[in-house]
Amino acid sequence: MANIRPARQADAPALAAVELLTAPEFATFLLDGLFKDRSVGAVLSTIYAREGTDSFEWSWVAEAEGQPVGAIGAYPVSLVAAPTDTGEAAERLAYYAPIARAMRPDAFHIGRLGVLEPYRRQGIARALIDAATSVAGNHGERRVTLFVWADNAPALAFYDSLGFAELDRITLPPHPRASRHGPMILLEKPLC
Repeated sequence: MANIRPARQADAPALAAVELLTAPEFATFLLDGLFKDRSVGAVLSTIYAREGTDSFEWSWVAEAEGQPVGAIGAYPVSLVAAPTDTGEAAERLAYYAPIARAMRPDAFHIGRLGVLEPYRRQGIARALIDAATSVAGNHGERRVTLFVWADNAPALAFYDSLGFAELDRITLPPHPRASRHGPMILLEKPLC
């Protein structure tokens, strides 16, 4: 079993690597080519190294044999600041407006979760969710939420086993930059 711990600022490159190896579609859509001569991984590492809800401060890491094998990022939606991006960055963010509209202000939201292939089906994702949600409720949250692609049957079964249920559905339209599009389900689990 992996050791689960809160992320540190020095984990930013590992957080980026796990995301890019397990679910790269969002980061690639938003960041690829946005900054001249900077890879998606480099930009993502910079983002995770700073303070804020989408950073190491709201992340947890799973380690096995001293190496990161999984990560989760989760945060109180009430703490999310409105984006101040302009230009192409704002245009890219606008594509995800359906996701932003579906978010609930009383939620502790799991924004990213990934476990590297050789370490899956060992309870690491469940342990990461438990670690992240152990701090939920400290800012008035009443539920834990996350999005999953509607066609991802294994993920839907996994989240169902944890007590998550459908709260809402959105559809991301086709876009030339999007490697994935289509229906997504917002799942929720009440905080006890």
